[in-house]
Amino acid sequence: MSQRILANLGFLLQIAGLLTIFPIGIGFYFNETQQLIPLFITCIAFLGFGFLLNALCERKDLDFKSSSALLLSAFIILPLIASIPYFYSDPFNSANTLDRFTNSYFESVSGFTTTGFSFITNTDALSKSMLVYRSLTELMGGVGIVFLILAFFQSKKSITKLGNTLGIDNLNGNLKKMFFFVFAIYGVYIVAFTAIFYFIGFKDILSIGTFVIDTITGGFQPSGQQFQQYLFFIPKILIIILMLIGSVNFAFNYHLFTGKIKKMFSKEIILFFLIITVSSIAIFYFAKIGFVDSIFHVVSMASSTGYDYLNITTLNNTAVTIFIMLIVIGGCAFSMAGGIRVSRLLTFGKSIGHAVKMAFIKEESSEDAYKEAIKSFYEYFPAIISILLFILMLIIFAMLFTTMGVSFTDAIFEVGSALSTNGVSMGATTVAMPIAYKWLMIVAMTIGRVEILTILIALIPISIKKLNPIS
Repeated sequence: MSQRILANLGFLLQIAGLLTIFPIGIGFYFNETQQLIPLFITCIAFLGFGFLLNALCERKDLDFKSSSALLLSAFIILPLIASIPYFYSDPFNSANTLDRFTNSYFESVSGFTTTGFSFITNTDALSKSMLVYRSLTELMGGVGIVFLILAFFQSKKSITKLGNTLGIDNLNGNLKKMFFFVFAIYGVYIVAFTAIFYFIGFKDILSIGTFVIDTITGGFQPSGQQFQQYLFFIPKILIIILMLIGSVNFAFNYHLFTGKIKKMFSKEIILFFLIITVSSIAIFYFAKIGFVDSIFHVVSMASSTGYDYLNITTLNNTAVTIFIMLIVIGGCAFSMAGGIRVSRLLTFGKSIGHAVKMAFIKEESSEDAYKEAIKSFYEYFPAIISILLFILMLIIFAMLFTTMGVSFTDAIFEVGSALSTNGVSMGATTVAMPIAYKWLMIVAMTIGRVEILTILIALIPISIKKLNPIS
């Protein structure tokens, strides 16, 4: 691993260490002395390794390949260090040391990838500092991409190119300021919705705050008893809004806060809302449940939140199939949601239209037509290959998961939930599953957040420029 990647990774570790001070402060406030020990160790580990890497390695700008390697490294190493509190307290009642480490790393990866699978059967028994810490890992992994952009794409050319790739226009003339602004928006959402829940009758500020963070990032679901208090009409509507906020692209939120209402509704946003509308009607009809319940679960699946109070295992095959499709498609690009993402579906559709158009061009052999075809190929290629690789990974992982003794449909649901960082389960992903399958799901969650194309770019020893003859 090159020194510049390690140096930038060190910077990110220091950020994580500084953020860990917040749950430590919560622990001090509530006099949770025993629970503070692993959090102190984690904080020191983050800061210590971070400062060490920064001291030994020179921090420089990264190209796309190096940034891909950094992203992959971050989602492996940060959860590893962040698993210390789980390993220390062992809320899973693990059978042995290997199982204890696996469970701890699984829980940590699930938080950082905002998947929300959990092996902790009784979250009510967790300390307040630990609940805040879990939500903090979701923020680091979910909104942490903003930190990566700000920290590692410093040249104007790199950050502009990245913004275009992610579907973020240079909306205010300065992409760095815009990224800071978008990150601040999530803070406003968290504070505002925490206040709203408080004023409608929920009085535990800390519990509300962690729930809002969990919802907007699409992470851990509260315990059944805690979740029941949110299942009245008004809280349900608020949760639906929060899930949508986390699943629409950052540009939507930016335009909302700047009052540019017309610009909010891009083709991607319109298609995303159309998918939600059609799917809600279909679930309402086929599953025979209330319309608000239909919308809630459709948005939950599409936004990769994974909240479920209907017990999906009791629904008919048609409803389950619709949910699987929503899980696989996911939300919008550059959002908290996972899955294939709606923008790639649009790009895939454009590529088909372009292919049909090119088939009817008579001057196919001309140099201009050839250049146009090559240019279009490199424009559409990332989206098409990402879709194909996602589907391939889904099938391979599901086939491996069936060896545990579950049906292929259930395996598709479980693995699809991991690859899309959704976290909803049909009951197969539990702390009692064999260790090998836990690691299978850990890999699937990591791939889902980092994305397989990014991983390939990071691992294949070839320059991106060499792949593009017209660059």
